[in-house]
Amino acid sequence: MIRVVTLVGTVVLACVPAAGAQTIRFGVHGVALTHTEIDRSLKANGLGIGGVLGLRVGRFAFEARGVWVDLDPDRASLATFNVRQVDGRVSVLMARSVALEVGAGRRWIHPAFAAQEVGMIRVGILSEYPLTRIAMVWARGAYLIAPQFSGGGTAGLAVELSLGASIGTGRLRAMGEYEFQRFDREVQRRDVPLQVTIARFGAEVRF
Repeated sequence: MIRVVTLVGTVVLACVPAAGAQTIRFGVHGVALTHTEIDRSLKANGLGIGGVLGLRVGRFAFEARGVWVDLDPDRASLATFNVRQVDGRVSVLMARSVALEVGAGRRWIHPAFAAQEVGMIRVGILSEYPLTRIAMVWARGAYLIAPQFSGGGTAGLAVELSLGASIGTGRLRAMGEYEFQRFDREVQRRDVPLQVTIARFGAEVRF
């Protein structure tokens, strides 16, 4: 999965000489994450940190994100576990405010088997709309293709949806985003769905 992220990043960087103005974006986020495995009645919540690095060149953009969160299960008999997630996306602007996105992601769990690790490839749409000169909102949706789970199984339907907004002037902007993932996972004809929500709040600098 990391190889996929590296590959898409290389493709975008290769477009730099042929494109116009460039924008580099770097941000640090506070993260609130909820992880739910419905079959095990396992729901865990926690706070952590995250970051983003983005590059926009003409119609093309590349974005890499990461989060690190410690989760506490609702059931007292279960131990705290750690979630680390990395995501990479490449987008191509197709219209004034609509872009086609492709990318990949990987979620690691520590200790192993405390929850499901997931690897995914995504294809979706990003829509960004400026409300004013200093404020912007965006929405994205993606289909997660053939996700791979550490505990096995398949997901015929897996989707990702998110809404976000930013405000600021010049190089510094404040942002907030809410992301929802749903995996209709099935193991040996048994439904074992998985849901993850991630709320991000932070500041980003643009050059």
